[in-house]
Amino acid sequence: MPDKKKIGLLAAMLLFLITVGAAVFVVKVYLFSPGSDDSAGTAQNAAAEAQPGQSQIQVGILLSDFSATGPHRQSTPYGYQTQLRALKTLRDPLIHLVPVIEPNTADKGALPRILRQNFPGEVPLDASKLDDLQKIDVLVSTATANVHNDVTGAIWRRVGQGMGLLQRQLGYLTPGYVARTNDLAGFTDAVFGWNANPVDCEVVASHPLLGDLSGQIGKTISLVPNGAVGRLKGIPLLRVRNMRQVMLVAADHTVGTGEYLYPLYVSQLGQGRIVGIGYTQGRDVPPELEAAHHGRFYIHCVEWLAGKPLN
Repeated sequence: MPDKKKIGLLAAMLLFLITVGAAVFVVKVYLFSPGSDDSAGTAQNAAAEAQPGQSQIQVGILLSDFSATGPHRQSTPYGYQTQLRALKTLRDPLIHLVPVIEPNTADKGALPRILRQNFPGEVPLDASKLDDLQKIDVLVSTATANVHNDVTGAIWRRVGQGMGLLQRQLGYLTPGYVARTNDLAGFTDAVFGWNANPVDCEVVASHPLLGDLSGQIGKTISLVPNGAVGRLKGIPLLRVRNMRQVMLVAADHTVGTGEYLYPLYVSQLGQGRIVGIGYTQGRDVPPELEAAHHGRFYIHCVEWLAGKPLN
């Protein structure tokens, strides 16, 4: 009888071990198999690491020698500082940054050093070639006062095809506000306006690019206005409250009814979205906008322009 008890006990232990082994096998196969959610995420991460940039937003930073060294309204040439202003806040795993330059300028002046320091290993795209601009989803141009006609033409066509454009002062000095630069600014017959000091600007819309300010109609923030004035062909997000505080560069123009300077607005040209900025670049992104976007204002602009969800 004791032998039978021992045999029964051994059989029970063996059955227990078989059951545990089967359970472990099931868990391993079904919970951690290549088809499971966890391993899919791991596989996707591995694929993303193996093919960097595949799912990133391709963002071109326009670096213009013509704007850096050409006509200017201050005592010295503009240089590249303001053209690079947005760069430091656009470095993000979701974004692949590419330099976009004018033809035959890669070896000119300070540009070679700037390219090496800020875009190591990147081959610059030619801003005058539509084929090159078709390689990017969004173009960032935050201080390109002077633009050659071939560059303006290529950008105008590419935005019409669907490229997003984040722009401030694009061509406002050269060629000035003509048909294509008006289109790219999102205005009809724009002129340039500014004030050296902060003025009250009010929220006038609900929009993702207002961040936490969205929908707070009438709320004012203090910004230094600097940009296009006129009739907007898009949607205003922020607006200078008192246009008497804005000085116009065009002496023969007076501000008419419905003409404003908008520190932030959105527009459209063909299939392409436009985000317009009308504040000075000398002080980076205004702190109210950065706070409203939790430090991701320019990233959110790029995401919106590319038709992506804001992260």
